[in-house]
Amino acid sequence: MNPKAFSEWLASLSVSERIRGLALIYSALTVGTRQFFLPDMPKGSDQAILNMLHGVNELHHTLANWLIDYATDECQAFPVDDLCQELLDIASQYRIEGLLTSAVEFAHTRKSMAKK
Repeated sequence: MNPKAFSEWLASLSVSERIRGLALIYSALTVGTRQFFLPDMPKGSDQAILNMLHGVNELHHTLANWLIDYATDECQAFPVDDLCQELLDIASQYRIEGLLTSAVEFAHTRKSMAKK
């Protein structure tokens, strides 16, 4: 994922659109974790899956904190670069960059989120 493009997209949104975009990312991460429970997952990958789920939990926690702050006007002065970098760092640490990228692309391409 291109961190600059991610930050620029979030920064271009109004606060209410940003909240919606972050909520869509949150939701898409949840849907994306369903792949970890498919019957064709390799045997013996339990520890790797637990580690990835830990990462998703960390992403959810971070998104939830920022959503609460945006909803209460507490982080509107914070640059979105900080949020984007934090999410990318977490995804990298837990090796779930693809999952985060898919979630961001999902949110970014929603008709109501695309800039006209």
